[in-house]
Amino acid sequence: MREKWARRIALLSGGLVVALAVVFAYSQNPPDRSAPAHTPAATPVTPAADSVLVELGQRVYAEQDCARCHSIAGRGNPRSPLDGVGARLSAAEIRRWIAPSREPDALSDSFQARHANLTLTEPQREALVAYLRNLR
Repeated sequence: MREKWARRIALLSGGLVVALAVVFAYSQNPPDRSAPAHTPAATPVTPAADSVLVELGQRVYAEQDCARCHSIAGRGNPRSPLDGVGARLSAAEIRRWIAPSREPDALSDSFQARHANLTLTEPQREALVAYLRNLR
């Protein structure tokens, strides 16, 4: 009789642990309800004239190893996805976000200091802004 109850308790405990793990995973990674389900999250909308600047921005993104902290189209660190950032933020907001500053900002108080290690020239910064604005 004890073995029967021990098995039941073990199965119930295991089921409870799995259920709590699922709830925790869902709370840490909620679905993105802002993007329609039938379209990819990062859809480029580049006019031909800006394609060179966007391509340069993509290279700057790779050279600066931005994928260490951010992801685009599922590639990189999934904790801070940049998919659709061009639809959410203006060019000025993106420029302010990636500016190397330790000053508190309306966009972010703590994350701004993480970008302080970026070494970008002004043309590289503008190319990166163009690339991020292209992600709609």
